[in-house]
Amino acid sequence: MGRAVAVRPVVGAAALSAAATAFLFVGARVVQRQADAHGIVVAGYAPDRTGLCEPHVSCLPAGTATTVAQGLVLVAAFVPVLVGLVLGVPLTARSAPVAPALAVGVGCTAVVAVAFRLVAARYALVVDGPGLGLLRELHKNSVAFMVMQTVFVIALAHVLRRAGCRSLPTLAVCVVAWPAAIVVAQVGGLVLGMLAYLLTSWSDGLSAMLGTQTEDETAAFAALALAGCTAVTVVAGRRRTR
Repeated sequence: MGRAVAVRPVVGAAALSAAATAFLFVGARVVQRQADAHGIVVAGYAPDRTGLCEPHVSCLPAGTATTVAQGLVLVAAFVPVLVGLVLGVPLTARSAPVAPALAVGVGCTAVVAVAFRLVAARYALVVDGPGLGLLRELHKNSVAFMVMQTVFVIALAHVLRRAGCRSLPTLAVCVVAWPAAIVVAQVGGLVLGMLAYLLTSWSDGLSAMLGTQTEDETAAFAALALAGCTAVTVVAGRRRTR
């Protein structure tokens, strides 16, 4: 019975990942057809694109295309934390190892993140709507950043469960802590980016080789900052549970 209970979160996370990935592929196809019908050419994703579009010229047309594209953005923004919650809360009980949950979580989120980057990221740059700029900051079109969110949520759930928290309080704390960790990652990523800029500015060779930081590099710094936040959370939690 216990083994069956332990398998359910894995099946749930895998189903969520599969459904999200299928939606990304189908949704991207729908958006492309709508864009073609309106004569809008959507260029491939590139890290140096601004994400700004001109209404009636380069933005997706209102209606089905925009609605589906907004759904693609929502998938990228929220599936990582949902996978973390589905796996982290039930699979990280006091005596359970965290490694299996982390492995499954990384795999499930990575599939969705890679699919989004390959087929849907280009449409996230040309969809218009309220709050979409903020949603882009939740995923940053980055596989590493999306995966690290899942790792953070699972690690935090593990720490809380080891401390004796029940499932519902653990779920509540993880939901509240997730956006706070995103903010810390954003600030930390900016700091790391500034340090990298200062280091490269001392060397003309490095500055010429690296050039201006792209969105991918900014997202990588944010992912590193989130990894640091996760490590601090785990270390602090273990000290409290000794």
